[in-house]
Amino acid sequence: MQTSTRTASTLQQTEQVLTMPLQRYRNGAHNADTPQFHFIVPLNVGGHHYTSTLPVLRKHEESMLAAMFSGRHIVVKDKDDRYFIERDGTNFGHILNFLRDSSRLPPLDKVKDVYQEALYYGIKPLADILRRYRPIREEEEVARWAEQCPAAQDKADEIADLVLKKFADTLSRTSRVVLQFDQEPCWESVHLEGSTGVSTGSYYKPHDFQQDESHKDHKCPLPEVSMGEMSEKERGKTLSFFDHYFEKLGYKVEILPGECREAVWSQKITWPGDGLDSITIYCTKQIYTLTFA
Repeated sequence: MQTSTRTASTLQQTEQVLTMPLQRYRNGAHNADTPQFHFIVPLNVGGHHYTSTLPVLRKHEESMLAAMFSGRHIVVKDKDDRYFIERDGTNFGHILNFLRDSSRLPPLDKVKDVYQEALYYGIKPLADILRRYRPIREEEEVARWAEQCPAAQDKADEIADLVLKKFADTLSRTSRVVLQFDQEPCWESVHLEGSTGVSTGSYYKPHDFQQDESHKDHKCPLPEVSMGEMSEKERGKTLSFFDHYFEKLGYKVEILPGECREAVWSQKITWPGDGLDSITIYCTKQIYTLTFA
């Protein structure tokens, strides 16, 4: 399983960074360098001070903390004799709370951060619980999609560069980028009554329009980024990836679907006694507007 592999890899890397291998016992003799931990264990996690007990830290044998305080490794101490862990300790308290009582879970606004800590320290039971939360599940689905579709990341980088340029060229606090996926031509015929100026909605597409070749090469003027051809499901996943990606970059993004709506053909029609009407054909290819703030 991918998560198990990642957890094991994290544990191995962390042990290498934080600890040094001890010389093994020889002929059953006890090595004097083997660390002897007290029941109460003072900790310094990236400058944040915590205090716990040996049984709590060793609760999950497969975790990095259990390995660190197993006696198999020399653990670095700070000047105040606290065991030092080179890691931001802001959310370490949530790790300790779970080790003390597995019903103590972090608040929802901390779930993403604590999930990363659970992976780092190899606390698999906590990671498994947090993975059920919607933000974690969605984020992992988005990450998997980025791996499956590298083009999505390339397009996200292209959009990010475009947004930066737009913000640099204007004092506006918002910016828009319009993108479009490849799709078949799509038209709407609208009948406009000349006497009233009122549009009567959809209308048949005249034979003259069908015979006219000029509209076949129509390119929608609004889109700035072409997304290529994707299925409807792939489009949804890609747009969701963009939402998460730009949120991490600090943007608030609103994604709104729309239509090109550019007129590509028009014809005047004279009805006896009714004045001059017109039929206009509009492009209705779908576009997406990303508004950044």
